[in-house]
Amino acid sequence: MSSTPVVVLATTAAVSAAAVGGLFYAFSTFVMRGLDRTGPQDAVTAMRAINAEAQANAPFLTLFLGSALVALVVGIAAWVQLRLPGSGWILAGAVLALVPLVVTVAFNIPLNDRLAGGAVPWPDYFRVWTLWNHVRTVAPLIGSVLMVIGVRLR
Repeated sequence: MSSTPVVVLATTAAVSAAAVGGLFYAFSTFVMRGLDRTGPQDAVTAMRAINAEAQANAPFLTLFLGSALVALVVGIAAWVQLRLPGSGWILAGAVLALVPLVVTVAFNIPLNDRLAGGAVPWPDYFRVWTLWNHVRTVAPLIGSVLMVIGVRLR
């Protein structure tokens, strides 16, 4: 294994993708269930506050957006160097590490907006939001493993 820029970036992308997956894992396994136990109105109030905080929380945004940016750069580098050992693994992992951003923009944020506007009842929001959050959990965790495999093959 070498310490080329791609290996260093892929390792960084793997660690940050795992951190993002872990963050969403917490939501999937107990935060959303805890909110659901409070009752619909309290859950909606708390989720609105969580969503507002997420939009303004620098450490969260740095991890979430920074992880996606590093994964994008690593994915492009792996694509350009596809002939090198491990590049296919790194590329596949980088694509999976980008899934949380895509799912967030395509599904979770619109659901959050509908919840804030009162257009979706809590049980429906809880079910659909959590389902998409499971995707945001699993994809970067698998992506992290794939990038580590790719790095080990370099």
